[in-house]
Amino acid sequence: MIRKSYLFYILLLISGLIYSCKEQPNHLLVPGISKELAEFRKANIENVLYKLEFNIPEDDKQQINASLELNFAYKTEVVDLILDFNAPSDLIKKVSANGKVVEAQIDKEHIVINAQDLNKSNTINIDFVAGEQSLNRHEEYLYTLFVPERASTCFPLFDQPDIKATYELSLVVPKDWEAVTNGPERSVDEKQNRKHYKFKASQNISSYLFAFAAGRFDKIEREVDGRMMTMFHRETDSVKLANNIEAIFQWHAESLNWLEEYTGIKYPFEKFDFVLLPSFQYGGMEHPGSIFYKSSSLLLGKTSTINQQIGRGRLIAHETAHMWFGDLVTMPWFNDVWLKEVFANFMAAKIVRPKFNGINHELQFLMAHYPSAYEVDRTDGTHPISQNLDNLKNAGSLYGSIIYQKAPIVMQMLERNIGEEAFQKGIREYLSKYQFDNASWDDLIAIMGQNTDKNLKDWNDKWVKSARMPEIRYRMDVEKKNLLRVKLFTNNTNNNKYYPQSLVMGLGKGDTLLQVPYQVSSAFVELKIDSLIDPDYLFTNYSGMGYGYFSMGPSSIDYYLSNINGIESSVLRGALWINMYELVLGSAIAPTKYLESLLKSLAKETEPLIIEYLNSRLKEIFWNLLTEDQRAAYAAKIEGVLFNMTVNAKNDNLKNSFFKTYYAVVSTQAGTGLLYNLWGDNSENEIDLSEDDFINITYELALRLPDSAQTFIDHQLSRMSNKDRIDKLKFVAPSVSNDEKKRDTFFESLKEPKNRENEDWVLTAVHNLHHPLRQKSALKYIKPSLELLEEIKITGDIFFPKRWLDATFWGHQSEDASDMVRQFLYRHHDYPDDLKNKILQSTHILLRIAEIQEESQGQVVIN
Repeated sequence: MIRKSYLFYILLLISGLIYSCKEQPNHLLVPGISKELAEFRKANIENVLYKLEFNIPEDDKQQINASLELNFAYKTEVVDLILDFNAPSDLIKKVSANGKVVEAQIDKEHIVINAQDLNKSNTINIDFVAGEQSLNRHEEYLYTLFVPERASTCFPLFDQPDIKATYELSLVVPKDWEAVTNGPERSVDEKQNRKHYKFKASQNISSYLFAFAAGRFDKIEREVDGRMMTMFHRETDSVKLANNIEAIFQWHAESLNWLEEYTGIKYPFEKFDFVLLPSFQYGGMEHPGSIFYKSSSLLLGKTSTINQQIGRGRLIAHETAHMWFGDLVTMPWFNDVWLKEVFANFMAAKIVRPKFNGINHELQFLMAHYPSAYEVDRTDGTHPISQNLDNLKNAGSLYGSIIYQKAPIVMQMLERNIGEEAFQKGIREYLSKYQFDNASWDDLIAIMGQNTDKNLKDWNDKWVKSARMPEIRYRMDVEKKNLLRVKLFTNNTNNNKYYPQSLVMGLGKGDTLLQVPYQVSSAFVELKIDSLIDPDYLFTNYSGMGYGYFSMGPSSIDYYLSNINGIESSVLRGALWINMYELVLGSAIAPTKYLESLLKSLAKETEPLIIEYLNSRLKEIFWNLLTEDQRAAYAAKIEGVLFNMTVNAKNDNLKNSFFKTYYAVVSTQAGTGLLYNLWGDNSENEIDLSEDDFINITYELALRLPDSAQTFIDHQLSRMSNKDRIDKLKFVAPSVSNDEKKRDTFFESLKEPKNRENEDWVLTAVHNLHHPLRQKSALKYIKPSLELLEEIKITGDIFFPKRWLDATFWGHQSEDASDMVRQFLYRHHDYPDDLKNKILQSTHILLRIAEIQEESQGQVVIN
């Protein structure tokens, strides 16, 4: 009996060891956060609390000493614990588990703590030096930006969105600094010339939403509609500040009130603060209790355009909507990151409507979303709204116009498909069921499906889980029996794929117009029309709100280009301009032909949103689609039209829009001289320029009058007082230098990650380096810019790789430039798909430029 018992325990021990070995997640120890690791931790870790302290020195070159107390429950005691820490291993100074100092393994961006040191309930203490990749440190302030998995570049944690936790923060900062985080302030004490902040624990939030900022900020506190808010800022222009404060606070209050009413859930977090940051990487970031904004997005000049004003309202509404969509209910994995963004954008569009009574909001939605979505969806680098993601390391590549711009269009289709009441009911059920938890798109669509008898599966498969914009082509056949057959081909290729949507066809002859509603319910649609059987023109998206590339015949193109200003519907005018630009890029309309019609229409168009769109297209056509000879031929006429429109604009908003376009395209000697006079100190003019205008014009003049470039920079610096803007101008100045060696040295400096940390400054400079006026000397930067892309993805923030590419390629037209791109893609045939797609998106026009220009080669028709 003794031997049998002994043998039993030996076997039990061996089996336990085998089990333990099998369960050890060594295969999960890979760089980044794999989906497999995330799923394992989600199943075994709960009740997480982080207590963090950061000791921030005034000198931004000194390290930040920090400590972490991590409390959590662990459901398994036989498996090593994997924490995420994507920073140099020597930054970890000491690790203790449950009161005992332990030897932790630091490897492959993780900290591994042995299972034998763990219990069901655990406290892990770590002394460390903060990693600085996502600590955006400046001389007088710093702020964190931890989306999508960048918190682990600063401190150890479980950096995945479905392990929600509370964060209790302490900060030690210079005595004249202010600090803010997600949780309310508990206490502030001054000790030894330092300020010690202690904040209350946040509510349950995902790691990418934890944030703090500290520095020399001014604070403005307001109570609006019974709600206290605090704004932190660094703006020194008191007039600009005074002109914007009321609108900023009011937009936040109105957004909060609207969202509470729509969702049926009161604002879910304890406080509402926001921080305005110079050169912030994004327009805004939705940290609960502490929203971060780019200062210039909210502090507008007094001559701001209508689009800028709507844009500010939409941005504030967008970030406020995230408090419910993304913060209260969060996606489990970043493949559904589009879900929080689509709702923030979709709700923002609804929120701004009452404030702008004079705006056609259907047109505003069209102009705000469709052009940007098409910019990606027309390219070979496009992707579905819902994307696959195997590792959070690649999550940044999911962001872009498809999730921010196409997804709201698709969500609007869903709302119209099932009805506004059923849509709102589904939203309320979704938020109520999953509040302070995680939920996926599939969870939401399941709830929506309960509120309608519509087939959402097919719609979801086509619009959410498939890539590319649909193409609708047509063929007209007239039969003897006075019958017109219009055959529509709704697929992209010959694969019989279609995208279901409700459309309207418009057919016209003279003043007679026939509108025919139709459903795209298959790859081939045939319409039989027994009246107006010989139309002169036809448009298959006559409602204006259909999504896709809508082919047009030559007679239809000529008719609409000639008569577009006579169309009463501004939505249809906007849709036609957008579609005809797609036809230009599809080589169906010559760029010069589109330009001629655009210039004639500017003086007749009455809708500010369309005018701003036409101004943006004018800049793109002038610099990207015209040949050098065509630019020279059209320059004087374009400058004349734009300056005339600037002087005679009906309001300051339009005046500002036309003048910004003028100084972006001016190229004649006379036009440049006029611009210089307007920029100078002693000029008397009716154009009210903001400091941002003066800075931008400084760059434009330096590029056009290179011998005086440094003089322009020095003069502009002499009339500025805001330190942040001065620092930016000094950083950017070498990019417009007349000395090519200085430009080369500056570009070389960008190969060092530390010199790319202020991404807003870098992008402005790279944009200048690659200006069309400098494209020949900038060719040598293309190859190294592409070679830096993988590193930029790792060291930069989520939008930086695409913006780096856009700034690099915007000014290039040459075959040499397109050959460099093709050669790079050929040499790197195994290049990561996400980055390859970004390259294809940013170089789409460049790679097709010869084809597009061929349509208008030699065509210059100036009336």
